Amino acid sequence: MDRLRQMFNVVADGNGNASAASIKRHILASGIQLDDFRLSITMERLGALGEGPISFESFVALVGDELLMLKRTFNRELVIPDWEEYCTDLRMIHDRVANDRSGNNANYIPILRDADPEKWGVAVCSVDGQRLEIGDVDVYHSIQSVSKPLTYAYAIEREGPEFLQSYVGVEPSGRPFNSLELLPDMRPFNPCVNAGAIMTAGVVASSWPEKDARAITGEIMKLWSELCGEVAPVRFSEETMLSERETADNNFAIAYLLRGGKGLPRGVDLHKMLDLYLSCCSIEMTASMLSVAAATLANGGVCPITGRQVLTTDVVKKTLSVMQAAGMYDSAGVFTLEVGLPAKSGVAGAVMTVVPNLMGLATFSPRLDSYGNSVRGVAFCRQLVELFTFHIYDSLSGGRTGCKRDPRASQHNRKQRDLSDLQWAVSHGDRYATKVRDLLLECMIAITLADGEIEEPEIVIMAETYVEIMGHQPKQGELHAMARASQEQIAISGSGPFEQLLQRLRDECLQLDDNAREMILEAAFRVACADGIIEPEEDFQLRGIADALCINEGVLELEIARFQRQRAAQPSVVAG
Repeated sequence: MDRLRQMFNVVADGNGNASAASIKRHILASGIQLDDFRLSITMERLGALGEGPISFESFVALVGDELLMLKRTFNRELVIPDWEEYCTDLRMIHDRVANDRSGNNANYIPILRDADPEKWGVAVCSVDGQRLEIGDVDVYHSIQSVSKPLTYAYAIEREGPEFLQSYVGVEPSGRPFNSLELLPDMRPFNPCVNAGAIMTAGVVASSWPEKDARAITGEIMKLWSELCGEVAPVRFSEETMLSERETADNNFAIAYLLRGGKGLPRGVDLHKMLDLYLSCCSIEMTASMLSVAAATLANGGVCPITGRQVLTTDVVKKTLSVMQAAGMYDSAGVFTLEVGLPAKSGVAGAVMTVVPNLMGLATFSPRLDSYGNSVRGVAFCRQLVELFTFHIYDSLSGGRTGCKRDPRASQHNRKQRDLSDLQWAVSHGDRYATKVRDLLLECMIAITLADGEIEEPEIVIMAETYVEIMGHQPKQGELHAMARASQEQIAISGSGPFEQLLQRLRDECLQLDDNAREMILEAAFRVACADGIIEPEEDFQLRGIADALCINEGVLELEIARFQRQRAAQPSVVAG
């Protein structure tokens, strides 16, 4: 009963009652939608209760059938516990990327050429069904090459990997997506270049001799619908299809080359094969839908918002491997190097990206770079990975990621654990912990003296920060004495202490893990914010400390942005 009482206290008011509005508000704050299938009984009962007060006894009866899901929701135990903070960070990246207006729309067919280049949206869905939508996420657009890996997955499920691989390779091509070049055995390089996608369509088309291309496309659209949890209808664009067919000379050349080389699967009709390929490119979806489809892949084939197993885990592994190696056209290698995530782009402006075991995301912006990838979509992914531990090889960092965030862990809980460990270790004379404490103090004093003055509010913040980190008050006058000693050294040498501090930080950096470096920077940051504004001299020193500690610049920008948001949210004082 104690655990039920704890759950109730999360949503209860000062009078000891909960309400439907409070329960719904906490569910939404966790990222879960009110129509989530795992809360359907609770939502139905809430509707019957109306808007009156809900006692503890009524709450127990209300949540019984879906207790575990509600416990995870109320107690912040979903895969991304600090959901609202994470969403704020993603909105910041979205807004920053919005300023990039480089690139151009694809222009080979009118519907792509005439699309509004200013459209920009980002949608996210976690493997627990937490969802975020920013900007133009409900704009239908043809998925184009985003269709390729899922047509590949469909072919594997229907025909098996051995048969498919006898016709389509899985090697990166390093060539433009519409290249006519093939492997030495005359197979296409992989399913994500046009030749490979056309041959994959041939494998699927040959398995349905009784159906035409449009009917088979309908079957693949059903797969897409299940992948995105049927959040909206999957559509087909006849206009796109007709335009694609009218400009398909290069694709016809590829098809004839395939037929003349390797030969087509089961002698499938070349025109049926091409029509299926072009029809799959003409499927229309939204970024919101694609994010759920990506989350289904991130979740091993189980759709997070329906609970259905749409694809087997083995098929998903093969699909993600192909996306990793070849999903971003002939810049796939650079994308893997910088972003390190499986992704697939389309020339209508979509980028669908998968963070395995965590989330799927989709971006939409029609302006493309020279490779045919959405400029903003790629920029968003790059900035995302600069701030969060999403790169496939971040786990090899040995605790030195540049202090990137891991949204899978509660930042508050982690900080409390780290501080407790530091206090305990320092009290027992641990050399490493003592070094962290000393560096932390030196950085706080450096920020205090950034403008050359020792100001009382900064000394107070230093003392408060010291108490929070070390668990006890500093010795009487210790902080003042240390600050004065540094001030005197500056007066004698002209500069000295700060440059020496930066050099020491550089020397010690490789011996400090992310947790220690983050605590040092945060302590300096709190002192810089003591008077409610970060002065230019303080900003300069903060950036110097972050650089010396090898902390990603974007991580510091996150902290500054959070501080500015908090400042803006505070009520202003109006002079009388």
